[in-house]
Amino acid sequence: MALALTGISRAVPIILFSLIGGVVADRIDRRKIIVSTQLGQAAIAISLALLSLTGLIQVWHIYLAVFLNNTFTSASGPARQAVVATVVPRQHLVNATALTSLVQQTNGILAPAIAGFLIAFAGTAATYGINGVTCLVNATTLMLVTTSLVPPRRDQKSPLHDLTEGLHFVAKERSVLLVIMLMDLAALGGGSFIVLLPLIAGRFDVGAAGFGLLSSAPAVGSFLAATVLLSMGDFRHKGLIIAGGFVAYGTSLAGLGLAPWFPLALVAAVGLGLSDSLQGITRNAIIQILSPDEFRGRVQSLRSMMILGGSSIGQGILGGLASVMGPAAALASAGAFCILVNLSMVASRKDLRSRDLGVPVDAPPVGAPAR
Repeated sequence: MALALTGISRAVPIILFSLIGGVVADRIDRRKIIVSTQLGQAAIAISLALLSLTGLIQVWHIYLAVFLNNTFTSASGPARQAVVATVVPRQHLVNATALTSLVQQTNGILAPAIAGFLIAFAGTAATYGINGVTCLVNATTLMLVTTSLVPPRRDQKSPLHDLTEGLHFVAKERSVLLVIMLMDLAALGGGSFIVLLPLIAGRFDVGAAGFGLLSSAPAVGSFLAATVLLSMGDFRHKGLIIAGGFVAYGTSLAGLGLAPWFPLALVAAVGLGLSDSLQGITRNAIIQILSPDEFRGRVQSLRSMMILGGSSIGQGILGGLASVMGPAAALASAGAFCILVNLSMVASRKDLRSRDLGVPVDAPPVGAPAR
C-alpha cells in the first residue's frame, strides 16, 4: 500500500500540472524553466539526505518529495522536450530522439544498480546527497548552452488562451498528433506491466536476482531499438513502424504472461522494451516534427499528461485484472486489446499510412547526401 501511494503521489501532479507546464514552456525562456526545476529537485534530494542522516525521515516525507519532484517534472518535461527540437535541425530529429532515448535507456540499466550499490555501501543519506549534486551539475551544464531557448511568440495573450489554442491545434489542425497519442494511450494497461513483474518472478521462484534481471530486460531491449534507429537516420512510413511496434508490443506482452519458462519470460521482457522504444522513438519524432516551435511546449505537455498519467492509471487497471483473472490472463488480454485497437486506428486513418508522415518538408530525399 505504501508503494501504491507513491505511485499516486507521482501521478497526481502529472495529470494536474502537465498542461500548465506546457503553457509556461511556450511563454518564457525554456532554459530558465529547466535550470529552476533542477535546482528545486536538488533541494528535495538534499533535504531527504539531511532527514535520513538525522534519523527524522518519515513515510510522509517520501510522499511529499515524490509529489514535489513530479510537479517540477511537469514543469520541466515539456520545456526539455521542446529544447531538443529547438537546437536540432528537423531532418535530424529522428536521430536526436533516438540518441536521447539511448541515453535514457543506458540510465535505466545502470542507475538502479548504482543506486543499490550506493545504498548498500554508503547508505540512503549519501545516495540522496549524490542525487542532489547531480541535479546541480545538470543545472550548471545547461547554463553553458549558447543557443537561444526563448520560444518565438507572435503575441502575449492570456495563459488560458494559450491553453485552449494548444488543444485546438492538436485536435483540429494536427489531428494526427492526437491519434498518435491515443495509440499509445490504448496500451496503457500493458504499458504498466512492470507492476506485475514481482508476480511473474515469483511464479518462476527466481528470487530477488531473477526479479532484477526481469526488471532490467525491457531497458536492454530499448537500448537495442534506440541503437538501430540511430543508425537508420530519417526514414519513411513512420506510421506503419509505429503500428508494427505496437503489434510486437502486444505479442510480447502476451508472451510475458504465458511464458512457461523463465528464459522465455526474459526474452519477452526484452521484446517489450525493444518494441515499445521502436514505436515510442518514432512517435516522439513525428510529434516534434509536426509541432511548430511556438506550440511545441503545449503539445509535449499534452503528450506527457496522456502517456505518463495514463501509465499510472494503467497500473490500477492491470492490477485489477490480475486480481480477477490472474497475471497471465491479464497480460494476454492487455496485449490483445493493444493490438486490436492500434490496428483499427491504422486501418481507419489514411494519414497514418502515408509514406511521408513525419518527413520534414525541408528534408533531402531519403538516400540523398546531407548538405
